[in-house]
Amino acid sequence: MNQKKLLFLFLLFVSCSLISVHAITRPDTLSLGNLRVAIHPSAKPILEKEWAMLGANKKFVGMMKEKMRLFFPLIEPILKEGNIPDDFKYLCVQESSLNPNAVSTSNAVGYWQFKLETAKDVGLKVNKEVDERRHIMEATKGAVNYLSRNNTVLDNWLSTLLSYRLGLGTLKKMPLATDWLGKSLIEVDSSTDWYVLRFLAYKHFWETELQLNSQEVTTESPSMITYKQIKGKNLMELSDEWKVSYDDLKKYNSWVLKDWVPDDKEYTLYHPSNVSIFESKGNVSLAAQSSALTASNDTNKLYVETEIPQEALYPKKKHKPILSDKVETRFHTVESGESLSSIARKFDMKLPELLKLNDLEMSSVISLGQKIKIVRKIPMLELIAEQLDEKAKKAPVKVVESKEKQEEAIVEEPKVTIKSTGSSIYIDPAVSREITIRSDAPEKEKKSEVKVVEEAPKTSPVKTVATVETKTTPASPKFHQVKAGETLFRIASQYGISVQKLSDWNKLGKKPTIQVGQKLKIQP
Repeated sequence: MNQKKLLFLFLLFVSCSLISVHAITRPDTLSLGNLRVAIHPSAKPILEKEWAMLGANKKFVGMMKEKMRLFFPLIEPILKEGNIPDDFKYLCVQESSLNPNAVSTSNAVGYWQFKLETAKDVGLKVNKEVDERRHIMEATKGAVNYLSRNNTVLDNWLSTLLSYRLGLGTLKKMPLATDWLGKSLIEVDSSTDWYVLRFLAYKHFWETELQLNSQEVTTESPSMITYKQIKGKNLMELSDEWKVSYDDLKKYNSWVLKDWVPDDKEYTLYHPSNVSIFESKGNVSLAAQSSALTASNDTNKLYVETEIPQEALYPKKKHKPILSDKVETRFHTVESGESLSSIARKFDMKLPELLKLNDLEMSSVISLGQKIKIVRKIPMLELIAEQLDEKAKKAPVKVVESKEKQEEAIVEEPKVTIKSTGSSIYIDPAVSREITIRSDAPEKEKKSEVKVVEEAPKTSPVKTVATVETKTTPASPKFHQVKAGETLFRIASQYGISVQKLSDWNKLGKKPTIQVGQKLKIQP
């Protein structure tokens, strides 16, 4: 009995020691820009609880890190340009889990969770065509405007952080606005607003997670590709032009409420360059498909039941090309769906070498049409093909004609006289041949074809009466009735005309809209 008690006490002591060691590893001071935030012992249990909740679901953590690597390169330059501390990018994670379609109970929308009035106040456009709260770059510009304006009054980034939840007017009436004004060191405890403590927990947790993997080079990590010069264009047209999925383009640009991009402002479209990472392949579970790249404040909703097999996500190539010793340096033009990782794999380069050669970083964003410098070993098949082409060009071309062809060339064809009387056509002399006579009438009129086919011995001229066949081409329709699910682009493509002509013929205006049952002119 005594031994059991001693064993129990020993295990209790070991567990307490481990807990204390774990607690010691947590920092006593965190930073927010140029501000140091001291953690009072009473606040540590609250932070520990937040850290435990964030780290409870490993698959959620992995997916969120992928999303941060995807979106942070778009957020960071905007924060830097607005002189906002880089730490505030974790506020976007706290607010929406980087989900453009996140909506709070108070009707705050988008990446940075702006209400309609606040969004318009910071310069964001929200109407029937676009909702810039769902555009990662435009929404971040709005957040920069809001934070910089408040910090000008509060002169403290922790106060500015809290004003993001309470509003500048409410915070100015609180005592801490005066207490924290201009300070470079602030201590937080259990009585500090939960919003501030949660942000500190988010910042430290995700910052640590990203640093743990900073040395790893994941060749399959997605990167964001951007598209410009899209003013006034249709998403369906753009998807055809860039050869990317319309559904993917729509999914990652939910800020476009209709298919048309407004023409009164320069926008940037974006989506992951290797979207296949977030799509189902092979035997991927339904839970994995539904949770991929989906954010929610409830971590239980992001649980993936089955591990996604690596061979399903990253299929191996069956055969690798045999490479020669010849090396070439050239430029590759970025195409739709490509990332720095895929370009490196395409030319058998290591990703760090490609980044160094182009003076880029892992977080660099590439654009459609951008020139990327590459160095590669030329495959043997290409060298052999080049050599064969050169030999073929140098070799003299000899033309040898057979005796039969030479004799045929010498024989002269007899002259043919065609006489027409009424509906009959006479050919003299009769030879084995087929003669087609087409009418020169306009296209709108009926077209007639006259075919003359006769077989006769070459020695005896025989008069042959030809049969006249008349074919009537039905007139093409002049109107199209709009059906459910049809767009202007699809209708224009169906009849081989441009969207602009279709819009002009029907006087639809600069921002054309169509309705089911509407009749559209498809001819001028």
